[in-house]
Amino acid sequence: MRRLLAGSFLIGAICFCSWTANRTITFAAADTGDVAALQADNALQQALRKKDAKAVGALLDKEFTWTNEAGQTRTSAQFLKDAAAGKTDGNTEYMDLKASDYGELAIVTGIGKRTAGADTFVARIWVKRPGGWLLLTNQDTAIVAKSASSQPAPAAGNGATAAPDCENPCRSVPYKPKTAEQREVLKAYQAVETAVTSHDAKTWAYHVADDFVGIGRQYTGTPDTKAGRVGQIGIVTNRVILPKMLWGEAFVFGDAAILIADHKPEGEPPYRVIRVWVNRDGRWQLFHRQETTIQGTPPAHDNQN
Repeated sequence: MRRLLAGSFLIGAICFCSWTANRTITFAAADTGDVAALQADNALQQALRKKDAKAVGALLDKEFTWTNEAGQTRTSAQFLKDAAAGKTDGNTEYMDLKASDYGELAIVTGIGKRTAGADTFVARIWVKRPGGWLLLTNQDTAIVAKSASSQPAPAAGNGATAAPDCENPCRSVPYKPKTAEQREVLKAYQAVETAVTSHDAKTWAYHVADDFVGIGRQYTGTPDTKAGRVGQIGIVTNRVILPKMLWGEAFVFGDAAILIADHKPEGEPPYRVIRVWVNRDGRWQLFHRQETTIQGTPPAHDNQN
């Protein structure tokens, strides 16, 4: 498959405006690349603020989910009902928004600021359908104070310390790919996880993009990087246990893909994680991983595993 280069669009010169409760945010695009995904994201925020459920619904993919910073996930029907009642996140002011376009998939990231509660790191995955860009999933992760107790981010974004054996997720998971492309994404994911347990930094790096960004459950504002993770994986005195996958599903869009899953660390609440991939240089490479702890009642599918 062809090599993809992500086009990034940053806040700057005026291209179009997103109205927040307090002020207008202006966006700019690089000279190259398609800004349509960022425009769709802007349209979504305006529709949410207007409580226009019909306009919101027109921008949601059939597989849409929205996970907030408490790990609570809403599907289209739930989200649209809340949108009409003004109970969504339409009052959030988004800062430092940027979009990266990977062909049939784009990721919009930024910081969500609210009048009450912690700021959040936000990632929205948009996918290109025949009718235009549609939102596949949103994930929020709370930004905690740096003084708060936090666990070191384990390699590949999973558990902390460990057992040498890794059946789930290294060799088997509660997900059966339906296509050859999904199987290849799952194979790359399991190669990453297996490399973590064996402290094989070289193999881990082979399956991770240079522009990798990792957002852990205890996120203090500084993301994991590829170089940082490679250094941590190489510490052979650390035994690593990876939390079992409770549920997972992969979606492939041309040369980009996303694996959405729930994991359960021993003695800790489960968490939702998105892993976004690009098929570059002849292999699937992980470029965005983001976790959010699930507070309260876990999703029904988690209790079935």
